[in-house]
Amino acid sequence: MLKPSPRSYGTKFVVSTGILLTVLAVCIILHIALGRVSLTPIEVIKSLLNHEVDYGQRHIVWNLRLPRVLIAIAAGLMLGTAGVILQVIVRNPLVEPGLIGASAGGVLFVVLWMIYAPSDISQNALLPFVALAGGVITVAAVYFLNGRKENSNANLALTGIIVTAILQSLTSLLLLKSQQGLSSIFLWTFGSLNGRVWIQWNILWPWALVGLTLAMAYARKAALLQLGDSVAAGLGLAVNRTRLILLIISSTLTAASVSVVGAIGFIGLIGPHMAALVVGRNPVYLFPASALFSAVLLVAADWIGQIITLRLPIPGMENHLTNLPVGAVTTLMGAPFFLFLLRRKLSGK
Repeated sequence: MLKPSPRSYGTKFVVSTGILLTVLAVCIILHIALGRVSLTPIEVIKSLLNHEVDYGQRHIVWNLRLPRVLIAIAAGLMLGTAGVILQVIVRNPLVEPGLIGASAGGVLFVVLWMIYAPSDISQNALLPFVALAGGVITVAAVYFLNGRKENSNANLALTGIIVTAILQSLTSLLLLKSQQGLSSIFLWTFGSLNGRVWIQWNILWPWALVGLTLAMAYARKAALLQLGDSVAAGLGLAVNRTRLILLIISSTLTAASVSVVGAIGFIGLIGPHMAALVVGRNPVYLFPASALFSAVLLVAADWIGQIITLRLPIPGMENHLTNLPVGAVTTLMGAPFFLFLLRRKLSGK
């Protein structure tokens, strides 16, 4: 059976990119139209173009729903790229930021910051830096703890799961100890886009722009890493330095996303796998395709979450109705997907 040529993968990448951008545009319109005040797609488009709409509709679209969907897109792009970078670095298709501690580390550090930092500085643009420190430290710990085992598939996944469980337990203990801040932090730690507006967008987009640009710039070097360390070094690549830079880029993308939308899991696992089925494993095509697939998935997951309303049994929020957090939706999608991939990997298929 003949393998697809690199040129055919390039053609598939162009076609799939066009399709994904079209699907993403449709998802944006539907996402903005959905809510307590329903709008038609025509009303959404008119509001976006400021064409013959009343102030109320324009306020809903521009100040409430548009920033939320833009944040969803940016977070999806970032998590998808972070996930595929980690998969390339450790040559493990089961890896994603949430499974090797990047998200959990970022969440723990931010929760510590939000609980113990002075109240006048706990909710500002320093959060991405705090989350970055937690994410980088955790990923580095997992990576080096497993280093002597050459980051094998099962060992790295198990190490990451254990470290993540420990960090999540510490976070839970902190939240139980700080009952006063539990209601405001709970949904954020689980992963949520509720209440995200232009302030959060202004924090997120610079990190997304820089991180995604660097990731795409390193795609060709990442492709050399896939050939093996000895081959890549023979071709003139500084293997350890390149791997470290890619690890920092992945951790930065994850941490910045966590600081704004919380720990949204499995997007960085599902998106790259879907992209690989279409464009192959060449990072030059896989990096941007994974980012787009993940963005579409996150916007769709948030759209699904808005359909489901629940009442939270949390102190201070007993009578508060909210939509299902997007992190819950992605977990419901991703957990079975991960178990399927793990079973397939262990069976050698």
